[in-house]
Amino acid sequence: MARYLLLTGAGIFLLFGCAHGILALRDLWLPRTFTPTDDSVRHAMQDSRVAINPHTNVWDAWLGFNLSHALGLAMFGGSLVVIAWRYFRLFAESPWIQFAALLVAAAYFILSIRFWFRAPAVGSAVGFLCFLGAVILSAA
Repeated sequence: MARYLLLTGAGIFLLFGCAHGILALRDLWLPRTFTPTDDSVRHAMQDSRVAINPHTNVWDAWLGFNLSHALGLAMFGGSLVVIAWRYFRLFAESPWIQFAALLVAAAYFILSIRFWFRAPAVGSAVGFLCFLGAVILSAA
């Protein structure tokens, strides 16, 4: 049961990362998801430069942030899917991996409550609870 809880929680983060990446990639050509609702704001972002690099505009930086965020989510979830599927004993015997999974899931939950919206909050909460269940059951 612990393995399936870990797989479920990891799958949630992997799914969210892939979906976020697909939506961000689509915004490169057809801004519909991570764009401001006021088109003039997006145009202002495209015309504004980032202080650290005057060759980068704010819109490109924003899309790059969203793509790297998606990659981080997908790598986090994907790594735990592999561990759950092929190396579950490693998870069950490593308090460090267990702690890292719980810490990252909790961080995503806190970030989603503060900065994002309901779907990532619910998903990260469910993922965290799945990881916690996996930790508890693997100790038994």
